[in-house]
Amino acid sequence: IGSRLCALKMLLHLSKNKDISTKLARADCITTALARIASTMELAANILCVAIITNLTRHPDNASHLVFHAPDLLTILVAGTSDNSDQEICKCSLYALQNLSCTGSIRQELANAPDLLASITKNAFKTQFPEQQLSALHTLKNLSDDPFNLVTMTNTPGCTATLLALANDSKNGMAQFLACDTLATLSHWLLTLSAAKRCKEKSSLVAGIGGANGNNKGGGSDSDSGRRTFQTATWEMWC
Repeated sequence: IGSRLCALKMLLHLSKNKDISTKLARADCITTALARIASTMELAANILCVAIITNLTRHPDNASHLVFHAPDLLTILVAGTSDNSDQEICKCSLYALQNLSCTGSIRQELANAPDLLASITKNAFKTQFPEQQLSALHTLKNLSDDPFNLVTMTNTPGCTATLLALANDSKNGMAQFLACDTLATLSHWLLTLSAAKRCKEKSSLVAGIGGANGNNKGGGSDSDSGRRTFQTATWEMWC
């Protein structure tokens, strides 16, 4: 056990280096080993494994590789956010998912990962753990920035209800702000879809009625009333 902890602590130390982080993330032997042994050892070793994965997500260039080339790591992170997980493992897992959700090209992959949104939603409502709650809300906000996640998020049981409840809870200002920001983003995509449909229908109507006299101009575009912030929040991510 002692030698195993020493090896994991060495990897943890290396994962905190920005230049080395990219090499570790692309070393299949490292990511495969972490995916296999995480959650199978004593608590101290399991925490170190998840902490190493979390540090690897701090480098923006690692996100796509970790999700698409080491998908078992994503499974480990989702499992780490469950109700039965140790609080330190849960916190590290949430930070890792928050960092991954900042990369636009993998947001759909994350949103469609089994149990990810459901688990994140549960953590977003855990007011007794403020750090975990805010990290979960940041992840939901980041994922909502992709319009293709609109249906996935609204169809996730409890997701919209949780956001609405937090948006009306003034006890935690930051949680309330993030919930409102996420709802505004989802509303923005709904308004965009609605406006696009109305514009298409109006153009078809004008083309049919006004084509004879040359009055074939479409109406002006609807104003964007979705007041989202367009901000993406990370956890100690390197630039």
